[in-house]
Amino acid sequence: MEQVLASPLSGGYTSQGSTVDQISIDMASLERLYRYVDSIYIDEVDKEKMFNDLATALVASLDDPYSFYVPPSEAKQYQEETVGVYGGIGTYLNKPVPENKDPGDPSTYMITIVSPFPGSPAQRAGLRAGDLISHIEGEAVDELTSYEASMLLRGEPNTTVTITVYRNGTSFDITLVREMITTPTVDSGVLEGDIGYIILYEFTPQTGKQLLEHVKKLMEEDIVGLIIDERNNGGGAVDGTMQAANIFLEEGKTLVTIQGKKGTKRDQRYISSGDPEVPLDLPIVILTNKGSASSAEIFAAAMKDNNRATLIGTKTFGKGVVQDVFQFGDGFAQVTTAHYYTPNGENIHKKGIEPDILVEDVELSEEEIPLFEALMTENVLSSYVQKYPEPTDEHIRAFAEQYKERGINEEILLLLIRNEYLSKMPYEDRPIADPIFDRQLRRAIEFIRNGS
Repeated sequence: MEQVLASPLSGGYTSQGSTVDQISIDMASLERLYRYVDSIYIDEVDKEKMFNDLATALVASLDDPYSFYVPPSEAKQYQEETVGVYGGIGTYLNKPVPENKDPGDPSTYMITIVSPFPGSPAQRAGLRAGDLISHIEGEAVDELTSYEASMLLRGEPNTTVTITVYRNGTSFDITLVREMITTPTVDSGVLEGDIGYIILYEFTPQTGKQLLEHVKKLMEEDIVGLIIDERNNGGGAVDGTMQAANIFLEEGKTLVTIQGKKGTKRDQRYISSGDPEVPLDLPIVILTNKGSASSAEIFAAAMKDNNRATLIGTKTFGKGVVQDVFQFGDGFAQVTTAHYYTPNGENIHKKGIEPDILVEDVELSEEEIPLFEALMTENVLSSYVQKYPEPTDEHIRAFAEQYKERGINEEILLLLIRNEYLSKMPYEDRPIADPIFDRQLRRAIEFIRNGS
């Protein structure tokens, strides 16, 4: 005869003649608590809300910034994010769960901009990888999850959102106009007549196919080298990364090793297959920065460790974990399920990948931040472009010359006004890259030309 403790609030139960695992014990206890509360609570219990809150709390208890539960009320927005079309400011974000807040470390309770999308409102306003957002519309983000914060930044196109940016110990407000954001994938072109250039915005299950089309098109141009731009690529689907690496690596090369929880049999070593689509002696450069994360790092490491590409730029973000996404009820759950290791056996989580050739990003100094804030508040960029609508080098350099007296680095002014001009162009008319004002790209071209 089974003996069960009678109290509806007891922490567990014992069963004679059987062994019950801890999850079963905990779930039985939680069910008794749920039924007891439902029977005595003064008002009717909203069972749908109760279910979603329980699921949210369960995943949040992992204390993992990349694991979360999406309730049915937010499932549509989540699917839009997966598809990649929505109204917003155009950024990849990361935020630790509120329970991990450390008052002495702003990155534990503010939103980290992993990367802004090229040409997005966020990028044109000068936001960059590593910036922190402390407030949205004047409200602190401390208690928000990453998903909740992302949803607050979204909205109908042509509406505004004001964010407070925390950078190098200084805060300033920026008001952005939301636009219809299409999450970019792959684009390409030819620089200086004979250097192929591919920009990988993110990795999706379709990236491999799309990338192959661009590679084949570039090979018809008799290019002497190839630059693959992964700067501000926040990652995405691991399968897309494997497909991309297969285009460049000969058969039998290790791409990445995935190691899951012991006993789950999720461990897997990915190996390149088939023949490469480009000659093995074609020089390849991959551009990286601290916005290059997750699957972008897997691709960069696969190419670097197999001596197929030279990395130029700055150290990558350092996200060496993999998530599974699955439907749960009418919502979704995303859970970290594995670590990944580079072909050389490195775990780059929270470390990043060092470039072969370091070329620093252009960054505002602490003294320049209030000067930059004033420039943005006064709407100087838009006014200048309205007065001088032609995006010539002369106009771009004239702007930098005119406003450098304010104390802002001339190179930053060149980038800001160039981005403003680009934002006013139809997307199909925008140049694929900017070898003149982009120092990291210039160094990559030099490497392709000289081999050093």
